[in-house]
Amino acid sequence: MSVKAVKGGYVIDFTLGHQRYRETIPAPQNKSALKRVEEQEAIYKFAISMNDKTIAEKFSTSKIIQKAFDKGLEHTVHEYYKIWFKQKQLNWAYSTKRGYGQKYYSYIEPNWGHLRLSEFKGSMFDEWASESSLSGKSINEARNVLKQIFKRAYFDSVIDHDPTERIERYKQRFHEPNPFTQDEIRKILQNLEEPYKHLYRLAFFTGLRTGELLALRWQDVELENKLAHIRVNITSGVEKEPKTKGSIRTIELHDYAAKALRDVLNSKYKDSYRVFIDPRTSSTYRYADGLRKYVWKPALEKAKVLYRYPYQTRHTYASMMLSCGSNPMWVAKQMGHADWGMIRKTYGRWIPSQDYSKT
Repeated sequence: MSVKAVKGGYVIDFTLGHQRYRETIPAPQNKSALKRVEEQEAIYKFAISMNDKTIAEKFSTSKIIQKAFDKGLEHTVHEYYKIWFKQKQLNWAYSTKRGYGQKYYSYIEPNWGHLRLSEFKGSMFDEWASESSLSGKSINEARNVLKQIFKRAYFDSVIDHDPTERIERYKQRFHEPNPFTQDEIRKILQNLEEPYKHLYRLAFFTGLRTGELLALRWQDVELENKLAHIRVNITSGVEKEPKTKGSIRTIELHDYAAKALRDVLNSKYKDSYRVFIDPRTSSTYRYADGLRKYVWKPALEKAKVLYRYPYQTRHTYASMMLSCGSNPMWVAKQMGHADWGMIRKTYGRWIPSQDYSKT
């Protein structure tokens, strides 16, 4: 018999007619349970060798029977996407679920959703990617979703092999930071009204991500000590803890950052809980895209400053601090990176020629 004990049950694993069959059976580990699983394996082997569909129908939920009688292979990519998504979604943040869904329905479902799992070939993805105008990053994100669908099907013994296993990652272009100059910062802030002026001044002089800015609470600010504790983030309208431990941090406030916070406190837009609220609704910002379209972009146009995404305020802060001689490891901590490797890679040309690795 080819039955092995594993945590939580037994694994039936055998080869018949050059075809491997494998299935995990949940069961207590005792003699009677082992005997029952061994008998079940014998029935599977008999049904497969005799092509006995009557016996097979009695074990229709078995992965081995589904595979042997070509029932498992009837699953389409779309059907197994739904199975995978349902199994995994409880472990995901809202933004992760939204991102996976967007990638699947934008790129995978229109191209391969109708195919049976057994019909999909890795070369199909490579051909699509070679003809696509998408960035390497977007192609890799679609690849990641596709690989997880097939990995789930393989682990469920629905397919014999994973056709996505040999699909390689695509090169991603590195976008050089394009920070704002001091003169550009001045012009932008001059063309912003309250409270947006304070929000973007804080962005320029802390390097906080937009979601961190919008989620910032007064309880996390120590103005007298010039400190801010970054504990929450707003992503896709949902407040949550940052994804990485490094992102949960305490930052030191630059004088201009502290001024921005004091100006908010002294303005008519002061809220008792959140540092920045939407002045139109007097409530927490849910999405940052409206700020970019209707506040940030018009301000840059008025200031006659070359348009860059608001994320460049983060690059601006890092480049300013490094150019002033700040320790790269301190800058990394301020920005929420676990180490200064990302700082060295992204902002290397702003780091003075000094060995900080030994400090």
